[in-house]
Amino acid sequence: MNAMNAFEKFFSLAATAARTGGFWVSASGGTANVAAGVLSRRLGISFEEAHEGLDRAGGPGWYERLARSQPYPYGDIPDHVRWDVGTIAAAAARGAL
Repeated sequence: MNAMNAFEKFFSLAATAARTGGFWVSASGGTANVAAGVLSRRLGISFEEAHEGLDRAGGPGWYERLARSQPYPYGDIPDHVRWDVGTIAAAAARGAL
């Protein structure tokens, strides 16, 4: 498995989690920064490379699509979520290298 597989796995895990209320996708892009930070550390790549990998794997508008898939209004902060996006990113990176 390589880094691109980890980015693709992130989207698979994140889409399921967002649809079921598993984590909150912020309106300002912070969720993408957290995911990129965890993936960069776990994969041994730069933060910028992690963001670029997310953009390549997710395609144009990935962040907005992920936000729309959650059961919360875009930009609202829910009272409770089950998973942190960092946990999802770490799971996606597991076994990637």
